[in-house]
This record gives sequence, structure tokens and C-alpha cells, in this order.
Amino acid sequence: MSLILRAIKQIVSASLLASALLLTGCATQRPAPESPVSASLKAGPAIAQDQFRLRLPMTLELDNPGRAALTVESVDCSLAVNGEKVGDYSSSEPRAAAAGAALAIPLEFPVDLRSAPDAAGGGAAAGGSASTAAWKAEARITLKEARGRSRTLAASARGVFPIVRDPRFRITSIRIERDLLVTTNLRLTLEIDNPNAFPLQFSSFVYNFYGEGRAWVDGGSDGPETVPAASSMTRILRFTMNFADQDRRLLDLVANLRAVRYRLSGEARMATGLDYLPTFVSHFDREGVCAVER
Repeated sequence: MSLILRAIKQIVSASLLASALLLTGCATQRPAPESPVSASLKAGPAIAQDQFRLRLPMTLELDNPGRAALTVESVDCSLAVNGEKVGDYSSSEPRAAAAGAALAIPLEFPVDLRSAPDAAGGGAAAGGSASTAAWKAEARITLKEARGRSRTLAASARGVFPIVRDPRFRITSIRIERDLLVTTNLRLTLEIDNPNAFPLQFSSFVYNFYGEGRAWVDGGSDGPETVPAASSMTRILRFTMNFADQDRRLLDLVANLRAVRYRLSGEARMATGLDYLPTFVSHFDREGVCAVER
């Protein structure tokens, strides 16, 4: 009898062991959960068109590691520079995100700092510096699964791009060097201020000077001159004025060393030393008041 009981116990133990092994095998064969779909924004280097306008190229990447295809129903992006919104992108064009693959959607944001002067003013408070502006891009992607269920993903990216500012021009003095009857030799002192964090080298400079609404002189030069970073320089402009062709009141203003309302306009071509924007042309038109000196 004991032999029979022992045999039964051995048979039951073997059956339990086989069941446990079978359950363990089933557990190891259970498929692993799929990785979630993810989205990311990647930016390329900024492309300058001039000192005010640039393009920021980006790529919106959607990674679908699952076994089912997805459809991108819509993409909405916005771009802010130093906290101020300057552009957006929206598309409702359907795009297929294949199973186990990645989908790349190219984007490009045009930026015009003329319409956002604060963005070009001082980036330090928003993550930039005196010579850079901080930008942030945000994107929302609406997806539809094969079963018809929709979901939304978000992605963002940050970066900076260089800031290039126009130099500033102003007349600081009008001096009589020599006068003879109605012919007067005059000297203008022109101050050129460079607000940038890098030197500006002038390759050409063309100007027109008006006093009291009348043309006095025009001219220019081609010699290279450099204005140091965050500094200024002066240039002397000499010319001879014949007041015989002018209103007598203008001669009296100059002869009596009175203040003259002036206008200075023109353009300057300069080099920056930056790969981002090697050269640019600055157009200027400045009005002011300056006393005549002797």
C-alpha cells in the first residue's frame, strides 16, 4: 500500500512541476509592451538674409516604434524670440508614419526683427546676451491610430542666433575753417557708433548732407576703416560751400555761428567678421541740430 501511495505522490509532483514549467514558458513568451510614439524638434543653424531678416530651419521628427501605422492629421508650431511671438506654422496635410519607422517634417521660420524691435534690443533678460537673441519653438502634433483613436504629442526646442545692429551716424560739429566773401570752407565731424559686440569694417561710405532743407554736400570714400566693438570713431568731412547760390538767410546763420538743422543720409557697406553674416549694407537717414563753430 505504501508503495502505491509513494507512486501516486511522485506522479502528482511531476504533474505540478510540468504545469509550473508550462506556465513559466507562457510567461516568457508574452510579448513586450510597445515603445510609445515620440516627437522632437531639431534646429539647424540660422541663415541670415541681411542684418534684420533671417530664416530658422527646423525638422520635426516623429518616431513610431510600434507595429501599426499612424496618420499625422495636423501640425501646429510657433516661434518666439526673447519671449515675443514672431512666427507660426500650421499644416493639416495628412502624413503617414509607417510602423517601426521615423517621419521627418521639414519646417522653416522666417524672422524679421524690424517688426519686433524688442527682440533685437537686449537678449540677456530672455536667455540671450548683448550679441545674441534667444528663441523657443513649440509644436503640437495630432495623430490618428488605425482604430480611429486620436492622440496629441508636443515637442519644443531652444537656441540662440547672433544679433547684428546698424551703426549709428550723427554730426557732432560744423566748423568754419576759412571764409572769403560768400565762399566758406567747412568741416563736418561725423561720429559713427558701433553698438555690436564685434568690430565693423567699412569698405565704402556714401553720404548726402543737407542744412536747413538745402543740399550742402555729397561724397564718399572707399578706404577701409574699422569701428571697434561697442565703441565709436569720428570721421572729418571737408568741403567748400558757395553761398552765392543759397538763400541769404542761410549765409547769415553760418556767419553768425547759429544752430543749423541738418539731415544726413546715405549708405555704408561693412564687414562683420562673422560667418553668419560676413557683410551687409546699412542705410541711414538722420536729422538733428548742430551749432556752427569757428
